[in-house]
Amino acid sequence: MFIRFARRLVTRVDFTLMIRFLSILAVLTLIGFAGYYFGFLGFVYHVMMPEVFSNYPLIVLSVIFGIAAFFSPCSFTVLPAYVSHYLASDDKEPSVPDTSKNMVKGFYFGLIAALGVLTVNIAIGLIIAALGSTAPFAKDPRQDISVILGIRAVAGLMIAYLGLMAAQGKGFDVPVITNLIGRVSFRKSIFLYGMLYNGAAIGCTGPILLGLMLYALTSGSFASALTAFVIFALTMSILMITLTTLTAMLKKAVVQKLAPLTPTIQKAAGYVMIVAGLTIAFFTLEGNRLFVQIFFPFLK
Repeated sequence: MFIRFARRLVTRVDFTLMIRFLSILAVLTLIGFAGYYFGFLGFVYHVMMPEVFSNYPLIVLSVIFGIAAFFSPCSFTVLPAYVSHYLASDDKEPSVPDTSKNMVKGFYFGLIAALGVLTVNIAIGLIIAALGSTAPFAKDPRQDISVILGIRAVAGLMIAYLGLMAAQGKGFDVPVITNLIGRVSFRKSIFLYGMLYNGAAIGCTGPILLGLMLYALTSGSFASALTAFVIFALTMSILMITLTTLTAMLKKAVVQKLAPLTPTIQKAAGYVMIVAGLTIAFFTLEGNRLFVQIFFPFLK
């Protein structure tokens, strides 16, 4: 009986396709980890902790802060889920020009995801503008207030739920979201993931942006702070566009050339999203203690 079950499983799963899918996911996750190691930790050890902000022009400093925020460990944990969703979804949209240049399509959807990232950045910026130095963003994730923890936990659980829907072949059928914005097309789901990518990272993005704004205000003016925010937000948006474009190109070169997207890939992507979402929720609900031990070696 076991042998018969194994044979059925082998005939239903395209292992070559699965290997290609996991290979793309691994490559892009490694890119994210490299960004975390050199971008985020490099920023902490060489810019933030020695507080050498004045060594850099404000424009350059804003770019550095934006890179650090995009590759922060809070964002890094969402990366596998975002990439899996893009690889497993049907990215054909009626309004997208039918072109063989997959880079153009990737850039288009990357721009939509970047709008989701930008939406969250604007919300954080408005909180900072209203509260200034009293904005509730802690440098130590273990000291995040309940609202921040709640946003991260909800983002993680939502990613896990969307992964469950994907694994069952139901798409992004979330009643609350569907009632608000109608049928969740691939285009809308990419925008949603842009928001989730930055929403789950609010505990990291908030204090980084707050530090930049306070420095810009103390060393310049409101115009300087506004300029720094725009460059910070654009940097994160450009990185999201680049990541999505690269994912689209790898998808075209490796997955779509091998075989059309199959339910097997959709299930695999769903499982990755479930694991990523539950990991975010677990780290958050246990007070970020384990999260800090793994990704914040400079905090004791």
